[in-house]
Amino acid sequence: MTPDPLSSNWTIEEVLKALPDVDRVDELGDMLAFRVAGTHATRTAYVYLYCNDLDTISYDLEDESVDNGEWDHAVNRGTTESLEELRQVIYLWLLENGG
Repeated sequence: MTPDPLSSNWTIEEVLKALPDVDRVDELGDMLAFRVAGTHATRTAYVYLYCNDLDTISYDLEDESVDNGEWDHAVNRGTTESLEELRQVIYLWLLENGG
């Protein structure tokens, strides 16, 4: 049976709690996705929990200064099942000193 793509084993609250050194910058309207920013002025990360695998956390690393033909300026997309791995990826992308 395929899981409901609008559900997750993760919550936004627990994922954000694992990322204390970045700021949530979206409009808080989505129940399964959010955007965070750090000290790099043009970079954000879009984190979303809706996937075919309920344990997966997906992310897009975005840079609005890069014209790569993507509507969202994503320069990398990835997935993880670990909050620690997500923290490392997000901090390396968003924080000038890597967190």
